[in-house]
Amino acid sequence: MPMYSYKGQNARTGKKLKAYIEAESPKDAKQKLKKQGIYVLELKIDSRASAAEGKSGIIAMLNRKPPKPEDIANATKQFAILLRSAVDINDALRAIADQVENDELKSVYVKMRELVSEGKSLSDAHKNFPKVFSSIYTNMIAAAEKAGALPLVMQRLSEFINYQIEIKRKVVGALTYPALMVVMAIAVVIYLFVKVMPQMTKSFTTLKVTLPWYTVLMNDISNWMQDWWLICVVFLGLAIFGTYSWSKTEKGRQKLDTIMYTAPVIGPLIQKVTISRFSKTLSTILSSGVRIVEGLQLTRKVVGNSVMEKALDEAIVKVQDGDKLAIALERTGKFPTMVIHMLKTGEKTGQLEEMLVNISNVYDDDVNNQIVVTTRLIEPAMMIFMAGVVFVMVMSVIGPMMAAMNQLH
Repeated sequence: MPMYSYKGQNARTGKKLKAYIEAESPKDAKQKLKKQGIYVLELKIDSRASAAEGKSGIIAMLNRKPPKPEDIANATKQFAILLRSAVDINDALRAIADQVENDELKSVYVKMRELVSEGKSLSDAHKNFPKVFSSIYTNMIAAAEKAGALPLVMQRLSEFINYQIEIKRKVVGALTYPALMVVMAIAVVIYLFVKVMPQMTKSFTTLKVTLPWYTVLMNDISNWMQDWWLICVVFLGLAIFGTYSWSKTEKGRQKLDTIMYTAPVIGPLIQKVTISRFSKTLSTILSSGVRIVEGLQLTRKVVGNSVMEKALDEAIVKVQDGDKLAIALERTGKFPTMVIHMLKTGEKTGQLEEMLVNISNVYDDDVNNQIVVTTRLIEPAMMIFMAGVVFVMVMSVIGPMMAAMNQLH
C-alpha cells in the first residue's frame, strides 16, 4: 500500500501533528485518521514512496498476470462465507483484498471497496471491471441485491465458475488426446518417408528389377517430401494461421462451429457439453431471481457455440411472444426430446430450476462417458492407420526383393 504524509490536528487536545500513514487511497487514509481522532489539514502521497512505487509499477506491469477463473471462484467463495457470517460488505471486500494472491485481482477488490464506500451498489462496482467479471456475474449480483439474497447468490456464483472450469477441462482433455495422436501419426509418417524409405530403396537402383507400382509411388512420395519439405512446413504453418484467423471472424466461427457440432465423433461430445452448459447456466441465473428472457440472453453469451446461440436467439423471440420455454426450445430443433420433456415437466410442476440442474447432471455424466468412448475409438484408429502405413512401406521393399531373388533363380 502507498505511504501518505499528512499534517493534522488532534481533535481532543488541539495538538498539531506531522507524520506518515499507510493506506489504500487518500480517502482510506482520511478515514483511518478520523478514527484516530485526527483532523486532516494536509495530505499527500510520500514522494519517496511514490518513486519506489513507480519503479515497482513498471516491474509489476512486466510481471502482470491476469486473474484466472480459479482466482475469481475462490474470491467469490470467500465473499459468500463472509456475507453469511454477517460481515459488512465493505469489510468483506477489504478482507478479500488482503487474502487474494493475484495482484491484479487484489487491485480490483481494493477499487471496488472504494466505490462501495462512495455509495455505489456492489453490482455497479463489479460492472466497472467487465474484463474480470462477466455480465452474468454482475447481473446475478444485481438481482441478488434486489431480492436480499446476496450470500446465497455469491455461493452459487462460486459453484457456477467452478463448474465452467471443470467443463472446459473436460473439453480440452477430450480434444487434446486425439489432436496429439494425429500430430504424432503425421510426424512418424513424415519421418518414415524422409529418413527410412530412402535407405530402404537405395539398393534397388543397382538392381535391374521392374519395381511394382506401389513401390514407385512410395519412392516418388519420399523424393517429393525430401525436396519440398520446407515449403510443406511453411504451407502448413500458413494454413494453421489462416484457419485460426478465419475462425475469429463471424462467418468463420459460424462455419467452424457448425462443422464441429455435426462432426461424427467430436460432434456428439460438443452437443452434450453445450446442452449441459446451457442448463447449468440458466438454472443458476433463474434461481438468482433473473427473469426468463434476460436469463436466456445472458445464457446465450456463454454456451460457446454459434449453432446453439442462433437457436437461443430464436427461442428468446418465441418466449417474448408468449411461448413457454420448453415449446420455444422445441421449435428450434436443436434440443433432444428428453430435454424438452424434462423442461415441460419442470414448468408444469413449478420446478424449472431443479429440472435444469437435473438435465445438466445427466449430460455431465454423458460427457464423461463420451470422452472415454471417443478416446477408445481414436486410439485403435490411429494404431490401424500407422500399421497400414508401415505395412505398405514394408511391402514396397519386400516386393522388389522377391522379384530380384526370382531373377537369380
